[in-house]
Amino acid sequence: MPVAPWTTRRSPEKRFAKTSASPRSFNPSQRTVEVVASAGSPVDRGLYTERLKISPSSVDLSRMQKGGIAVLDSHSQAGLGNIIGKVVSIRFDGGLMLATIKFAETRAGDDAMAMVRDAMIPGSSIGYVVRKWRFEDSDGRVLDPEQDRIPSDGSVTAWAVRFELMELSLVSVPADSEAVFRSLDVTSLAAAHRAALARMAARTRMLARQRMIDRMRGR
Repeated sequence: MPVAPWTTRRSPEKRFAKTSASPRSFNPSQRTVEVVASAGSPVDRGLYTERLKISPSSVDLSRMQKGGIAVLDSHSQAGLGNIIGKVVSIRFDGGLMLATIKFAETRAGDDAMAMVRDAMIPGSSIGYVVRKWRFEDSDGRVLDPEQDRIPSDGSVTAWAVRFELMELSLVSVPADSEAVFRSLDVTSLAAAHRAALARMAARTRMLARQRMIDRMRGR
């Protein structure tokens, strides 16, 4: 089985991608607003460029049926007070994943709703877990982690072709230029990425040695 070079564990390697919200979709009577949950824009992760494949078949929305997807304050999971709402619907349109969120009838929910109403919150950010990757080099050639060397110089595009949406947060510093209303735990993810790349390099060397031994034996 191919070994993905980046972890798929939920914690602490949950991944974040910033997007944006549109105050024009704000409905005060319903306490809702529609946000661009993801535009699938390329995001520089340092060792590689990551992109999300945005389509109904690529995004696992099973949490919507299992109890819902929470809307958090800046990805904070420290307590129930950081829940400011929930995702009530998701749709796909023109390569975008759009989420309608409903604000909680709490002080935190009221505060967040007021800031969205006043266009004080610049963006949103999704937390997700990648279940399946596809790697492409700078020429668009698909790479096999079992057979090909995966460069760590930023030239590889890692496509998340299947990922599970875990949560959506309102954040103060959006990064995705494609959306106005995507975040990354840089420290923990960078360490995980370096470790995964080291494991891949070791496996590549092992396979190369094995092929050399097989040739010497005339296999």
